[in-house]
Amino acid sequence: MCNKITENSVSHEAFLRRLAYKNTPIKTEESFFDDSDMISTYYLIVVYDKIQNIPLLSARYFYDQTLISKTVNNETVENLNTNQYKEGELFLADRLSGNTEHPVYIRNRNYIFSLFYTEILTKNRNSSLVLMARKEPEDKLLKKYLRLGFQTIGSIMHNEKDHWIVLMDLKKAYYSGSKT
Repeated sequence: MCNKITENSVSHEAFLRRLAYKNTPIKTEESFFDDSDMISTYYLIVVYDKIQNIPLLSARYFYDQTLISKTVNNETVENLNTNQYKEGELFLADRLSGNTEHPVYIRNRNYIFSLFYTEILTKNRNSSLVLMARKEPEDKLLKKYLRLGFQTIGSIMHNEKDHWIVLMDLKKAYYSGSKT
């Protein structure tokens, strides 16, 4: 964490998360914004305008199966049996945050997401990706994930909001030539 690129990525991600979640009904604490709640190794993806040094989109992801299971399952519902995956074959991405009001983001949204999904796919092509998508009227977010090839595997209450749990086997997506 001592090099300039890492410091820049961490600060961009923190900025985007605060910006994206400032007006949401999700209950958050300070650890939500600084990742002090993370007890295992995690990775950041940050798409930013290099010329203007403006963060545009970010998320984090992690492979810790115990943490994944704790996140997507509860005492009464098992949405995902993490034991069926070997170490490194399953990861969860969360806290997707965008600079949605910035003109660069608005003009280049599809390209930004294309870069983001390409990074996820190429770095994790032998794994399965699990996500949580907030339930909302008409489930626009869920429909987007389903169009990308995710499958709905359950739902859970997370941070006092209902969420869909979706899963995609990236090996199948990558080798079938699917475009993410």
